[in-house]
Amino acid sequence: MSHSFLLISLLWAFTTFQQKSTTEMESDAILDSLIKKSEYYLYVEWDSAFAYLTQADSLARLLEQDNKVGNIANLFGTLYYVEGDYVRSMRYYSNASEIFNKTLDESGLSYALNGRGLIYLSQNELERAIEIFDRCIEINKGLGDTYGVGKNYFNRSIGESDLGQFEKAHHSIDLALEYLKEHHDRVIYTMTLNRAGKIYFDEGKLKESEDYYNRVLNYTGELSNWAKAFAYTGLAEIQIARGNQRKALELANIAKGYVNKTRGYWDKARLSKALMTIYEAHDQYVQAFEHSKLYKSYSDSLYNENKNAEISYLQLLLTNSDNQNLLQEKELAESNALFNKKFTFILIIALIGLIIGIILYGRVIKQKEKINQVLLEKQKEIQIQNGKLEAINAEKNKLFSILSHDLKAPIKSVKELLELEEEGLLDEDEQKSVRKLLIKQVSDTDEMLRKLLRWSHAQLDGILTKRTPTNLSVIIKEQVDQLDYQKIAKNITIDFSLISEDIHILVDPQHLRIILQNCLQNSIKFSNPNSQIKLWNSVNQMNGFINLHIKDEGVGISENKMEEISSNLVRIKSTEGTHKEKGTGLGLLLVRQFTEKNQGIFSIQSKPNEGTEIILSFEKIDSSNENVES
Repeated sequence: MSHSFLLISLLWAFTTFQQKSTTEMESDAILDSLIKKSEYYLYVEWDSAFAYLTQADSLARLLEQDNKVGNIANLFGTLYYVEGDYVRSMRYYSNASEIFNKTLDESGLSYALNGRGLIYLSQNELERAIEIFDRCIEINKGLGDTYGVGKNYFNRSIGESDLGQFEKAHHSIDLALEYLKEHHDRVIYTMTLNRAGKIYFDEGKLKESEDYYNRVLNYTGELSNWAKAFAYTGLAEIQIARGNQRKALELANIAKGYVNKTRGYWDKARLSKALMTIYEAHDQYVQAFEHSKLYKSYSDSLYNENKNAEISYLQLLLTNSDNQNLLQEKELAESNALFNKKFTFILIIALIGLIIGIILYGRVIKQKEKINQVLLEKQKEIQIQNGKLEAINAEKNKLFSILSHDLKAPIKSVKELLELEEEGLLDEDEQKSVRKLLIKQVSDTDEMLRKLLRWSHAQLDGILTKRTPTNLSVIIKEQVDQLDYQKIAKNITIDFSLISEDIHILVDPQHLRIILQNCLQNSIKFSNPNSQIKLWNSVNQMNGFINLHIKDEGVGISENKMEEISSNLVRIKSTEGTHKEKGTGLGLLLVRQFTEKNQGIFSIQSKPNEGTEIILSFEKIDSSNENVES
C-alpha cells in the first residue's frame, strides 16, 4: 500500500513539473517573439515598437529574467533616443547598465554604454562620446559581434563629423559598412549609407553625397520611413546648395510625407530649416516664416530636453558613485571572509584581523555617511534649481502666449484689409479709406509691439508687476484707437465719454493695456453688428477702489459658461463670435490673472441675449504729487 502511494505521488509530481516546464518554454517563446517584433519596428513605427516593448517588459519581469529585462530597457532607450526624448532615453540606458553590471553581461552592457554615448553626442560632449564608442568597439570585437562593432563605428563617425574631422569620419563610416555588409537587411545598414551622405554634404562634396542618398532610395530591401525621410531631406539640401530651389521644393515635399510618419524632432527641425530656406529663396515669406517658427519650435524642444538630460546625467553620476561605494563594501566583506577562513585556526591572527576589519568597516561607514550627506545636499540643490527653472520656463511660456495673443487680432485685421483690396471688391474711394485705415492699423500695431517687446524683455526672468500711478482715460483711449478696423467691420461704436479724465489708479501700465485689449476685443467679438459698447467708471463703496465698467449689447453668456468662467482658474474653451471669430480661450484667463497681480478685482455679469458687463476694480491714488505713467 505504501509503495503504491509513493509511486502515485512521484508520478503526480513529475506530471506537474513537466506541465510547468512546458508553460515556461511557451512563455519564453512569446517573450522572444515580442522582443524580435519590437526590434523590427524600432526605426519603422514608434507606436508599434512601444506596444511590443511594453508587453515584453511585463512578461520578462513576471518570468524574473533579468537579462531580458535589461535588453528591453536598452531597446526602450533606443526608441526614445530616435524620438528625441533624451531624458527618458538616458533613464532606460542607466537602468540597463545597473542590471548588466549585476548579471555581468558584457553584450548588454556594451549596448547600454553605446546608448549613453549617443546622449553625450546630443549634449555636444563629442570627445567623451567617441571615447565611449571606442570602449564599445573593444568589447564587441572581443565578443565577435560584428553588428555591434558596425553600429559603434557608425556612431563614432557622427562625433568625428561634428568635430570637423572628416577624414576620420570617412574611415569610421567605411569600417561600419564593412562590418555591416553581412547585416545589410537590417535598418542600421541604410542608416549608415545616409550618414555617409551627410558627412560628404557637410564636407561640401555634393556629388558624393547625392550618390549615397540615391543608394539608400535604390535599396532593394524594405526601407523605413526614417531612412526615406533622411535621404529625401538630404537630396533637398543638395539642391538648395546648387541653387535649384524648384527641385529642392519637390524633394522636400516628398520628405515631408515621410517625416510626418516619424516622431523625431531632429528630422522635423532639419526639414523645416530646408523648407524655410526654399520658400525664402522663392520670396514666399509667409511660408518661410511658418517654417521658421516650426524650426525654432523643434529646436527649442530638443534644447530643453538636452538641458534636462544634463541634469539626469548629473543624477546618474551620483548613482554611479553610490554603486561604487556598495561595490567597495562587497569587496571588503569578501576580503574579510577570505581572511577569516585562512586564519581560522590561528586565534591571535584572527583577532588582529577582526580588529582591523572593524576599524576599516567603521571608516567605510563614516565615509559612506559623508558621501550620502553630500549626495543629499547636491540633490536638494538640484531640486531647488529645477524648481526655479520650471518657474522661469512657465513665465516665459506665458510671455510668448501674451505676445501671440495680443498680436493675433491686429494682424488678422491687416490680413482682411489686404484681402479685400486684393480681391478688387473696393472702389477707388474705398481703397483710399482702406489704405488710411491700413496705415493706421499697422502704425498702432507697431507701437503696441514695441511696447510689448520692451515690456517682455524686462520680464525674461519672470513676469513682474510694477504698480505705478496711471491715468486710466489715457490708456483706454490708446486701446480703443487700436481697434478701428474691428469697430468698422461690425459697425460698432465704443463710447468712453463718461470716463473721468483725472482718474488715476495704481496699476502696472502694460498689464492694464493687456487687460483692456482682451476685454474690448471680447466685447467686439460677441457684439451684434450696429451696436454700442459703453465704458464708465464708478467708486466701489466697500473699499474706495475705482470700478471700470465695460458693457456690450451682444449675445451674452449662458449659465453653464458663466459657471465655467467663475469656477476655473485655467484656460476655458473658446466660443465663436457673432461673425464666426475664432479665439484661444486665453483672454479671460489673462484678464483675471493680471487683475489679481495688480491687487485688483475682476467680475463679470451676463445673461443670454442681454449683453455682458465686465467690472474691473483697481486702487485709486491721488496723483497730484506723483509721476503718472501712460
